[in-house]
Amino acid sequence: MKNQYLLFFLLLFVFACESKNEKGIEDANLQLAIIDSIRVDYLGNLFLFDYNSDVGLYLGRWNSNDDYVLFDDLGTIHNKFKMPTEGPNAINWAMGIGFLDGKFTIMEQQKGLIQFSNDGEIENRISIPENYYFFNGLNFPAYRIGNSYAYSRPEREEIDWDDLVDLLEHNYKSPLIEVFDPVSGEVRNTMNFPKNTVYEKGLYFNLIPPTIIKSNDEWIVFFIAEMKYFVYQEREGEIEFVKEVNLNIEDAIPMPGVPMKDYHEWYEQKGNIIFGKVEKLYRRKNDIIVIYTKGVEEEISRIYNPENRTEWMDFIYNIPRYAAVFDNEHQLVQKDILLPKGLIWSSVVNNEGEILALKNQDYFEVEEDFVTFYKLDLASSK
Repeated sequence: MKNQYLLFFLLLFVFACESKNEKGIEDANLQLAIIDSIRVDYLGNLFLFDYNSDVGLYLGRWNSNDDYVLFDDLGTIHNKFKMPTEGPNAINWAMGIGFLDGKFTIMEQQKGLIQFSNDGEIENRISIPENYYFFNGLNFPAYRIGNSYAYSRPEREEIDWDDLVDLLEHNYKSPLIEVFDPVSGEVRNTMNFPKNTVYEKGLYFNLIPPTIIKSNDEWIVFFIAEMKYFVYQEREGEIEFVKEVNLNIEDAIPMPGVPMKDYHEWYEQKGNIIFGKVEKLYRRKNDIIVIYTKGVEEEISRIYNPENRTEWMDFIYNIPRYAAVFDNEHQLVQKDILLPKGLIWSSVVNNEGEILALKNQDYFEVEEDFVTFYKLDLASSK
């Protein structure tokens, strides 16, 4: 057991309780500190997908058995269920997972938006026009734009699976959002792909899966190959580009690309390169917090064998992660804030602005019959 890291967590917890920053993020020397935790009596790993701010419930899933679990800040499990896998209501491929209009909702690869009760019963279906395919992963099911539904743009043209070059080139420059009007049945695109990105180089940088976050009328997106994020504003039903926010991490290792025609060889050629990337972004009431890694030099990463899972995962778990803090106007306050290890960062922020992270039992070399989530917030080290 890695007692030194457990001690580090304890010290962070005590420090944060005594010195949580109440003055605002204009204070320098910030850190993300553990201020509380949630213990959920559940045997397995729960990965958080979303938070229902109306009722204060967290949505977690254990990927090994497809349990969906709703629990509160006390760790009390309110509901646990599995999605149907057989019969007319079978869910074949749950894509975006989260809450929409206060209901647990998924985007199904073939059946559109499906909403469930807290007991796992299907309550509502929102069918979007057929003949679509989600080529990229989804980090949310849908957001509202007025009375319409906005979700990550699927592909609607026939896909040539033997040669994806045209599709990939199209994907790197097409709008990010499709909007569906349930009254007229029409779909349209918005949120144009940002300019001046590495995706304009004509190289293949793997799938882009855009992480899209909506906060009131502000939309933010980031991509796996960019150490920056992009801000948009919703105006009269359109999502319009506002600005690019570059983290300016000079020592980050860039994601490598290959010629577009060699897309199928990316993993063979570049898969061992541990590049820097933005992993999470949290839009809170008064700030934006970005979690990122800088990557690892290739001469170091090649020492470790991916075929040896224990060795490789120990290496991956120990890659440093950092935070950057921006104010409400997206101006940098502080970056390169070193984060505690042993955490699996969720995308969830609760009503108090606290960020939720899962305790990584593999990292601490423990097997517990409960799950621990840490709550983190900004604290000043002054």
